[in-house]
Amino acid sequence: MTVEGSDRYMREVGAADPLERMISALRMGDGTDAGIANGIEMAAQRWRSLPRAQVAGRARSGRTTVAKALGLQPGAETAPVDEPGFPDPVLDADILIYVLASTPSPGDRRILGSLPPERTLVVLNKADAIGTGWADAVAAAEQYSRAFGLPTFPIVGTLAARTVAGALREPDLELLRRHARNGSLSAVSAEAFVSPVAGPDTEERAQLLERWDLYGLACVLAALEREPGLSPQTVLQILHTVSGIEPVAKLLGLRYQQAISRRAGVFVDELTRLAARAVPQGASRARTLITEYLDTDEAKWLGLCGGLADPEVSHLAAGYPRLEPENADDALARAIRWRAVVASDMSPAARRAAVRVHNGYVRVWERMSSVGL
Repeated sequence: MTVEGSDRYMREVGAADPLERMISALRMGDGTDAGIANGIEMAAQRWRSLPRAQVAGRARSGRTTVAKALGLQPGAETAPVDEPGFPDPVLDADILIYVLASTPSPGDRRILGSLPPERTLVVLNKADAIGTGWADAVAAAEQYSRAFGLPTFPIVGTLAARTVAGALREPDLELLRRHARNGSLSAVSAEAFVSPVAGPDTEERAQLLERWDLYGLACVLAALEREPGLSPQTVLQILHTVSGIEPVAKLLGLRYQQAISRRAGVFVDELTRLAARAVPQGASRARTLITEYLDTDEAKWLGLCGGLADPEVSHLAAGYPRLEPENADDALARAIRWRAVVASDMSPAARRAAVRVHNGYVRVWERMSSVGL
């Protein structure tokens, strides 16, 4: 369950958006309240805007290719890091994807050591060129993951990007079927793949090599040897899988959800500060209206999501299959557990996050059990 998910237990049935109601009520107040309404509206826009991702790395590491393979917006890649004569780019996005294409340099190590773990993932690009097989690339990625404390994945970015942007044509697949059936084609090197010894279709094989790379074609040949009747769509899916991009995309999706949840927590923090600063005077109702909103189901849910995304306590929710409890008993069990967390020895920031998680699950329990109706 994400911040933007549909939670039937945490929505006010038949009611207008409680945030919009609060903003409208503030706009009808005096000048001070109207100014606070503007501030809340700007904070809400920041919360609701899409998280931003950056793809960073050294020159020629494959930043643009990785961005395309992950379907990111154009311009997600930064300027090269550790470039002589140039400052490093500012890495301040909600999600950071760092691209390695070889053994990390001292500059890579310096930058990776400074990045926040909860917002960063690393891809070891050009994995087909590491060692003598995929297992070597996996071992290298695991080594870097332990060294930097960051999740690291081996990928072949060029192949992944081509599976997103292109399709394998039936004539090309038939050519590969024929060679797989005859055992006449070798993919041990580019030279062997286009060698005239394999037959007169040298030009067609050269074009295939340019489009799909040797690693991808070697995987297709191996698959066709076992199952000659594979369709173009199935082969394309095989290529997408062997590129290694799927686990990266899965974690990237999770990072997006976490970024949205963190923004929800920041939004609740901003409202809490505004309520504390809104000293009641004259006809001003700002503190009352903001406090009332912070007690709504929506605000409790935002606080819960933001609390669970806080890096100081997020590990305590690692076992939850989803944010939303299965039933009222599950909600109550979670609330009791987080009450114990609140009572433990922790930093003020961690305790604030845990309190919001506890209060959120109490409210969910009330809605699921009808106690709060």
